[in-house]
Amino acid sequence: MKKGIIISIIVIAVLVIGVLAFIFSQQPSSNNPTTPSNTQSNEISIKGFAFSPSTISIKVGDTLTWTNQDSTSHTVTSDSVSELSSATLSQGQTYSHTFNTAGTYSYHCTFHSGMKAKVIVS
Repeated sequence: MKKGIIISIIVIAVLVIGVLAFIFSQQPSSNNPTTPSNTQSNEISIKGFAFSPSTISIKVGDTLTWTNQDSTSHTVTSDSVSELSSATLSQGQTYSHTFNTAGTYSYHCTFHSGMKAKVIVS
């Protein structure tokens, strides 16, 4: 009878350890190799004929996503280089770009000359 109790305790202990191992394996890891910890995503709204924020500072490797919230079409177009060149964005459409080189990138909307902004990448 003592042998049966000992075996039952061992079986229960193994089950508890297995359940705990499963639970901890489901929690996100801060060292996940598919999501580098040194990058981040940033959102820029296009609303009221303006880019918001109008100036943003990010790090090399970060991605920016512009979302057109206006009922009017807009673009995201670099002032002097071809770094940024979205298609025409209708309401609800987005444009994303990852910045791989440090620098200051000024941009505008092709259709609305008063819409200007810049990205500072360090």
